[in-house]
Amino acid sequence: MRFTVKLTSSTGEVLLRDFEAASADEVRARVMAEGGFPLEIKRSDSAFRSTATIKAESLIVFNQELLALLKAGIPLLQSLELLVGHGKDALLRRSLEAAVVHVREGMAYSEALEQAGGFPAVYRSNIVAGERSGTLPEVIARWLSFQQFSAQSRRRITEALFYPVFLTIVLAIALGVVFNVVLPRFSEFYASGDVQMPPLTAALLQVGRVFHATWWLQILLAIAAVFLVRWMMRAEAGRRFGERILLAIPKLGTLYRMYHSSVFCRTLGVLLSGGLPVVQALEVVQRTTPSERMKSRLVTVTEAVRAGSSLHLALDQAKLIDPLAVEMVRVGEQSSALPDMLDHVATFFDQEVEKATTAVTSLIGPILILAMGVIVLILLLAVYIPLFNAGNAVH
Repeated sequence: MRFTVKLTSSTGEVLLRDFEAASADEVRARVMAEGGFPLEIKRSDSAFRSTATIKAESLIVFNQELLALLKAGIPLLQSLELLVGHGKDALLRRSLEAAVVHVREGMAYSEALEQAGGFPAVYRSNIVAGERSGTLPEVIARWLSFQQFSAQSRRRITEALFYPVFLTIVLAIALGVVFNVVLPRFSEFYASGDVQMPPLTAALLQVGRVFHATWWLQILLAIAAVFLVRWMMRAEAGRRFGERILLAIPKLGTLYRMYHSSVFCRTLGVLLSGGLPVVQALEVVQRTTPSERMKSRLVTVTEAVRAGSSLHLALDQAKLIDPLAVEMVRVGEQSSALPDMLDHVATFFDQEVEKATTAVTSLIGPILILAMGVIVLILLLAVYIPLFNAGNAVH
């Protein structure tokens, strides 16, 4: 089980850390053994429950407006008060109202965001870094650039995958109609006459009869498939299972690893550029990454760096990201330009993912169309050949 712990460190800092443990008592004992004190322990994994988070698009618009006000010289509290009630996102409006109340009471902006809820951990961590370094507008601008680039990358990938997914759905629906409706009708037609049927036709008609008789089982299987997909998207064990399947597929697995390596490098680079320490930045990435494989291995990487290991060595031992990225991290550490190196390698991976996605999807479309044509041809021949044979016999 995974737990998220709010704790005070031996230096007095309030931190959020994730732990893998069998129980909350085990987590408490580990925190205290490291010299910290747990303030709050929450179980962070759930099969069918997720915490509501403000949509990325709404948060981007809000921060664009906030950045414009801050650059105009308006104080933070006054800027937030001006933005209260703006926007169509109800969750953002509620969270912002609560945050403004906390800031009025003297709480730091980052702490107010955490108390209000709904704001992503990566965003809150950037705000913490901006407050500590006194460069909040610059940090928000850097976060906005990162979010806009990520949104464009996701949109390009989604647009590239839309057509193949649409063809697959159409093919599945067409086959369902053929096997459940069309073939049973032909089966009844041929049963009423003395027509000699080829083996392929007889086999297809038998399949159609089985489908027609088990329509209720197909509905049950469809419902089970929906729950399976939901489990694979929501539950920790389900996401880990789905990720293993993706990684086992030759080309798709490589593409998946490259995409998450890009997200890791870019997120870590943004956090480090804002002034966040390496260990704390790794903890934020570990809490926010959607990859269960990366999440579990980042725990090992974070502990190794906390113990004094260099980042590139810890990443290499954990086999977390591509060897090229590890080498770039090593160069960045030696040249004290780690955030820039991480940004460069993330850009490289983004370009590779975009090229690979375009190449794969450009092949999937024609292959699916060809498959649909072959299936339709086989079905037509199997169904109509007995009619042609019967017509020839009459002549």
